[in-house]
Amino acid sequence: MRRPPSLRRRLLAFLAAPMVLAWLATGALVYLLALHYANTNYDRALTDLVRALERVMKSEARYQALNPQARILFEVDSEDPNYFNVHSVRHGTLASNLDLPLPDPLPKPGAKPRVHSITMGERSLRMASVAVAGDEPDDLIVISVAQTLRERHALAREILVGVLPIVLGLITLVLILVWFGVRRGLHLFDPLTLHLAGRRTRDLSPLDQSIVPVEIRPLSHTVDLLFARLRGLLELQDRFIADAAHQLRTPLAGLRLQAERALADPSPDSVREALIHVERLSAGAGRAAGQLLALARTQSNVDDPPLAPVDLARLAREHVAESVPRALAANIDLGYAGPNADALVAGDAVMLREALVNLVDNALNYVGAEGSVTVEVARELRTVSLTVEDDGPGVGEEWWPRLGERFFRAPGTAREGSGLGLAIVRRIAERHRAALVFAHGHDGKGLRATLRFPALDQPA
Repeated sequence: MRRPPSLRRRLLAFLAAPMVLAWLATGALVYLLALHYANTNYDRALTDLVRALERVMKSEARYQALNPQARILFEVDSEDPNYFNVHSVRHGTLASNLDLPLPDPLPKPGAKPRVHSITMGERSLRMASVAVAGDEPDDLIVISVAQTLRERHALAREILVGVLPIVLGLITLVLILVWFGVRRGLHLFDPLTLHLAGRRTRDLSPLDQSIVPVEIRPLSHTVDLLFARLRGLLELQDRFIADAAHQLRTPLAGLRLQAERALADPSPDSVREALIHVERLSAGAGRAAGQLLALARTQSNVDDPPLAPVDLARLAREHVAESVPRALAANIDLGYAGPNADALVAGDAVMLREALVNLVDNALNYVGAEGSVTVEVARELRTVSLTVEDDGPGVGEEWWPRLGERFFRAPGTAREGSGLGLAIVRRIAERHRAALVFAHGHDGKGLRATLRFPALDQPA
């Protein structure tokens, strides 16, 4: 199984990695600084050596070799000796234990010794040079002393080896202190944990921000938003239960009454009449239950529907074809007007079909015999409209703003209904950012319900 994420491990990892890099960078910096100071001190010693050799040469005959006692001073270290070279411009090398190159440019008599780096074969050396005037006119004696870099680098490494363990120990100590600090700091979540654990089951009120650490305030705000959505869902659930009880109580009571009536009077005429009422009441209960479930389904998903191209023209034509037998049985003229396809909108095909079913069902229920119902789809520049129009009794303009409220039925409506059909349509329209508009039908008769959707680009 995948190891669960740990805030403590993540914080320690984020802190340990920079500290290891800092340790390495400290080592490099310490080595460079140690090498710099080693070079400075060894260059100073090299300058002293070249001045000492200058004084030795002045105390002896200038054109004779360096005496053995003075030579011993320069070659005391057999593994890493000091190299020297005394060169006369007119007479060549006067004394030397290594043929050092002449500095370029040549130093001037009386000037301070000049130290610079040279390379001889595979050896890198630091060389100090000084010049003195010779006994002969136009003669110049150049005295040079050189050292390898081995001792300098060795000293820098010794300093590095001495410092790095100390720095590593300090970093380790800091990490241990950080680990204890993080562990202690995470106890700030304890009050919030206890607060959530002690809540009642349906308590979805916002969190108490006074016990929420500042660093997780964005998380607590997100949790509050989640609680708000859950409160909405629970309210919808409670409302659905109340709606179902409200809508199903009457038909269930009627069914029981008709059953008792048939049992009290078992004559065929009485039983037949009771069964007719039972059939009507059960059909109404089934229709109300279906609409309640449809309304709950449209309200339960508070997020936006997945956007997918839906062809309203094809959807409308298919439903009209399916509804023709019912219209013929009720002696109603049902027709479709509009394009055969390519009226695309972005939406949920199941919900759009539910809206169309409720609009057509309302029209067929209230138009009456000999009436007509027309389903129309129209493509415009930026919108696609779906219209269901009937020539029935219609609804007064003063009631249009309330059409779509749950359980609202316009006064004077003779037909039975639950008042949920247009509520479902309005909710689906809101979910699809569509406008639901009501108007009179042609010649001022009936009702015209129109859904206007933002249009999608038509395929090429």
